[in-house]
Amino acid sequence: MARSRNIKPGFFRNADLAELPYEARLLFVGLWTIADREGRLEDRPKQIKMEIFPADNLDCDQLLNDLASTGMVVRYEVEGKRYLQVTNFGKHQNPHKDEKQSTIPAPGLPDASTVQAPGKDDASTVGILLIPDSLLLIPEENPCSPSASASADDGFASFWKLYPNKVAKPQALKAWKKIKPAGQMLADLMAGLDRQKAGEQWQKDGGQFIPHPASWLNARRWEDEAPPSADNTAAPARNPIFAGAI
Repeated sequence: MARSRNIKPGFFRNADLAELPYEARLLFVGLWTIADREGRLEDRPKQIKMEIFPADNLDCDQLLNDLASTGMVVRYEVEGKRYLQVTNFGKHQNPHKDEKQSTIPAPGLPDASTVQAPGKDDASTVGILLIPDSLLLIPEENPCSPSASASADDGFASFWKLYPNKVAKPQALKAWKKIKPAGQMLADLMAGLDRQKAGEQWQKDGGQFIPHPASWLNARRWEDEAPPSADNTAAPARNPIFAGAI
């Protein structure tokens, strides 16, 4: 059942959302209206498309991936069933007292349910506030104020969830805060991580050559050029002049 939600002007000035297609931005707003009081719903792209884009031809599954890549939503699975969590929905929504309690399990990973939209370090970015279902608008908090920046997560939770060598988390978090990835830099970092995870170097010998996450971040290893794949690495050609002598 769709529910009434409010939206504030700061939504349109969020730098990270601005990097996404306009369909993804509209989908994000639409998710608020079909999520339950905890910001959760079943991860069923076809059904979501029928609820929000019934007359449009688009790839809702890819749009959900786009939103998940920015930390705006979390896609997760519990006992074989797939769900979506709108991040920090409960902090900024005040559902109607008659709205039913959520029957969807929360994300299993502690970090995954607390991701906040990036934007605390960019003066041009206004943090997204999910406004309570009320006729009264809550005054916008200055995104540069201590309370606002303290509550914002800069995407580290998503990085930590995806990084295969989970060691020395406090040091990794310190390195993350030092480089403060946001916007295009954050997108490049996550793309570099995906690329290296699929590379031969990280996959061989049980992953023993995967660097510690803090070292990877401090050295900006996401900027490394992609090594040639094993399929493209051929033995050097033999000189036909000496072929008969071997």
